[in-house]
Amino acid sequence: KKMAFVSNRTGAPQIYIQDANSGREERLTFEGNYNTQPNWSPTGDRIVYTSMTGGQNNIFFIDLQRREPVQLTQDAGNNESPSWSPDGRSMAITLSRDGNPEIYSLRLSDKKLKRLTTGTAIDTEPVWSPDGRSIVFTSDRGGSPQLYRMPSQGGRAQRITFEGNYNASADFSADGKSLALVHGQDGHFQIAVLDLDRGLLRVLSDGRLDESPSFAPNGSMIIYATETGHRGVLAAVSSDGRFHQQFSLSEGNVREPVWSPFLTRK
Repeated sequence: KKMAFVSNRTGAPQIYIQDANSGREERLTFEGNYNTQPNWSPTGDRIVYTSMTGGQNNIFFIDLQRREPVQLTQDAGNNESPSWSPDGRSMAITLSRDGNPEIYSLRLSDKKLKRLTTGTAIDTEPVWSPDGRSIVFTSDRGGSPQLYRMPSQGGRAQRITFEGNYNASADFSADGKSLALVHGQDGHFQIAVLDLDRGLLRVLSDGRLDESPSFAPNGSMIIYATETGHRGVLAAVSSDGRFHQQFSLSEGNVREPVWSPFLTRK
């Protein structure tokens, strides 16, 4: 298994891949001023990401065999927060083409866009449920950043987080029953898990600035970014909160880790 992450070890943030078993790291992006928000395709052979080029964010992907970046969006305003659909045919993305950040779906075959949210709030950070039926996203429509869930084709969004004054950056477990997220309360931002059936929120980490949680494919661990000695590092916590681990990575601040999916080799 592998993970992608963002590091500024060479200056501007770039995307790297690490083999979780050997620890070997490899730089993936070289173009653009800032490359962030990596997200794996369901088949694990491509990574989509956000790149700051020409003064605005656009969305690109890289085939891990060809290693050539392909630009997917070039709308005015910011294009960011890409998330692959489970069938690999679409992405959920955030566009501010009309001046306000909204969630869209992007069909990859013809780059057709469909707007999924409408309003004056900031809607961002979409993530697809494993069954492809719904999208969870972050919105401040209720006055503070909280998580909402809507059908993947658009429609009425339902708020699903209520504890704390900040809940964002969701990631689904592979079985679709839980969400890892960043939970903010009293100036502390920590990793939590939300049981979607029971609506129970459980805080797992104890840092002051924990962010970017990502479930391991088997659901047993959550990797995330945190700070140690004013340096961004990667850490992990078991989904029951009992086991904690900090990763040893080379120089630079490290952010936005994301696990690769399980790969079936023929």
